[in-house]
Amino acid sequence: MYDLIIKNANIYNGTGNAPMFGHVFVKNGKIVSVEKDMLGYFSCDAENAIDAQGMDLAPGFIDSHSHADESIFADSKRDYVLKMGVTTEVAGQCGHTSSPFPENVDRKFFAMASGNFGGKPYECFSDMAADVEKLSLGPNQIWFTGHGALRTYAMGGFENRKASPEEIGKMQELLRREMEGGALGFTSGLAYVPGIYSDAEELSQIALAMIPFGGIYSSHTRSESAGLFDAVKECIDVARKAGVRANISHFKACYPEFWDRMDRALQMVDEARAEGLDITMDAYPYIAVSTTTLSAMPSQFLTGGAEAFAESLKDPNVVEAVRREIYEIDSPTWDNALKHAGPDKFLIVRAEDTPWIQGKTYTEVAEEMHLDPFDAVIWALKENHGKITDVRFIMTEENVEKVLKHPVCTVGSDGIYVGGRDTSAHPRAFGTFPRYLGHYIREREILSREEGIRRITGLPAERYGLKTKGFVKPGYDADLVLFDYDTILDGADFKDQTKPNKGISKVIVGGNVVVNDNVPTGIAAGKFLRRT
Repeated sequence: MYDLIIKNANIYNGTGNAPMFGHVFVKNGKIVSVEKDMLGYFSCDAENAIDAQGMDLAPGFIDSHSHADESIFADSKRDYVLKMGVTTEVAGQCGHTSSPFPENVDRKFFAMASGNFGGKPYECFSDMAADVEKLSLGPNQIWFTGHGALRTYAMGGFENRKASPEEIGKMQELLRREMEGGALGFTSGLAYVPGIYSDAEELSQIALAMIPFGGIYSSHTRSESAGLFDAVKECIDVARKAGVRANISHFKACYPEFWDRMDRALQMVDEARAEGLDITMDAYPYIAVSTTTLSAMPSQFLTGGAEAFAESLKDPNVVEAVRREIYEIDSPTWDNALKHAGPDKFLIVRAEDTPWIQGKTYTEVAEEMHLDPFDAVIWALKENHGKITDVRFIMTEENVEKVLKHPVCTVGSDGIYVGGRDTSAHPRAFGTFPRYLGHYIREREILSREEGIRRITGLPAERYGLKTKGFVKPGYDADLVLFDYDTILDGADFKDQTKPNKGISKVIVGGNVVVNDNVPTGIAAGKFLRRT
């Protein structure tokens, strides 16, 4: 007897080939057979039989850029992720992870270097993984380790200087231990503290430690605007010097004066690949980014952490120095969002100590408080101890399409949301994959539907070594999405992230139906996966 039969489905197997009308047979969480017609299977019994009635069946979607690790202990089932059709998340991005940290790490450093909600610091990846494995997981999880954690551990905090040879050696030692515990590789957040204080030489030397493990280096690069070319070159240089695979996270060009740099930035990736380097990218299907307002502050003021910076803003001399750095000096070595986007492009989505400003821009806050917009930003950071999340409308639709069309681009939500805690968030946390398939693949036709599906199934499975994921084939895990290609579309927008997505009928993890007509069933069938 089979556990599950899905019959009469239009099957996209994740390879990019044309779909096949047929039937899928599942037992013990695995796909046993994929057949064009039932033949002898007509009489087969199954505990659960689903008549797809001609709907589309694909491998479960793989989120190539998730921050699940930051909130997994606060919300392990992640229903809003499952409702997008996501069955596996690749997390530990942008240099922010909960391991490795010494047991006695200063909490202010842990908070910034991990971005964690509800979790604790872990000495090593294995210890963290053991605790995650005890949770009731919704989607499957596979994680990187973060350069921010490695650097904080080795240097004892946020040091605005080059790492010494001894400190780099310590980071290599820590990374080897993380890889032995099952990490995919390591990520960097070079626009954030403490990654912003590092250089390409440090990153290249650290990367050498993961060569025996076949690890991947994935980077939130140093700049996505004025310094875009240098930032892309830096990631390529790390891959070249260390001899490792590299991925550029949420590839983009920000702010109107830098939008025309996209073509050259993509060309740099193509040239590196022609040289023989394995350089890839991921992106999300929106023109707005989301990050912390703290990241819009000059890094030299952030060495003491978020709360220490907020406290320092009580000094008018510090405020004036920050203002001067942003509006007069404007160094191209960092993304100066306040100047190049403007406070009217910052939509505040999390400010726990001043919730009345959520859903407003800093310009709107300034008008209500009769302040200069810059002073409104400073006030908000002080009141919220430096901890504010915002959304910024700083990209162009044309460039988003160019990146998503690139042959080595996969899709990642980059979404951060904590159920029961957040009242708002970037809609990418809720609608990335229905939006990608509905708006960009069906409506905009940037790729064929079978290739579009491959980019969120088979391609990321191959890239991240998910040997039993990403394809509808015998022997593969029964992680599946049943949907209507003609109607699939995101519902969430920037005003209401709770609007349901359209077109997804069922989401299946390990042969278990976990979402039925946009309603989670309560089954938690996800597993924590380790690099193999």
